[in-house]
Amino acid sequence: MIKGLIVEDEKYIREGLKTQLKSISDKIKIIGECESVREAIAQCDKIMPDLVFLDINLKDGTGFDFLNELKNASFKVIFITAYEEHVLRALKLGAIDYILKPINEAELDEAIQKVMAISQTQTQNRVDVVKSQFKGKSDRIVLRMQDSYQMIHFQNLMYCEADSGYTKFYLDDQRTFMASKPLKEFENQLPTDTFVRVHQSYLVNTSFIDGYDKSRYLFLKNGDKIPVSVRKKDNVITRIFGEF
Repeated sequence: MIKGLIVEDEKYIREGLKTQLKSISDKIKIIGECESVREAIAQCDKIMPDLVFLDINLKDGTGFDFLNELKNASFKVIFITAYEEHVLRALKLGAIDYILKPINEAELDEAIQKVMAISQTQTQNRVDVVKSQFKGKSDRIVLRMQDSYQMIHFQNLMYCEADSGYTKFYLDDQRTFMASKPLKEFENQLPTDTFVRVHQSYLVNTSFIDGYDKSRYLFLKNGDKIPVSVRKKDNVITRIFGEF
């Protein structure tokens, strides 16, 4: 029996995957599921899975963070992802298989057959390749919308706003997108050399900042005004405008 672990932060995807696996094979038994990097590490230490179905965007980081935290990935991996085409190609070059969301049962079956056919040594080597290729190299973020996925390129993202447990993304082409996760969930996924937290409710791309006034507002190039908190004021001014 193959012991399986699902690392995916959307419950409906975990439930759907378990249902599909039951119809594909009676040799895979899901003995654990989790939704964050921290939980996944704890589960791996506890249950020692043979096969991990691994999402890329998790509650507290990414699937690559999870792999990088482990000294030895003594299991085989199938990525579950909504990532863009060039990332999928790179994953394929790393020879770890993947399935796209929404999960197609035939593709899931094919991925399982491929991964289980390779040796554990080959698997470890390919995990190492993927870890080295992706650590800190993303230039975009994938948002899970209610019925779709949306790619947000960092260079086009002006700022993010917290909104009652949700996060609103403002792009430079006037489009906005709402994601059903709090702002803190996205802060670690945005590059710190470009984005700065100026307020409890705002993360701003410094490339779009035009000015600042003493009423503690940032002015963006498109005319939007972003409040700066008292606590963050000095750090924001130094970070964006330098020492005076």
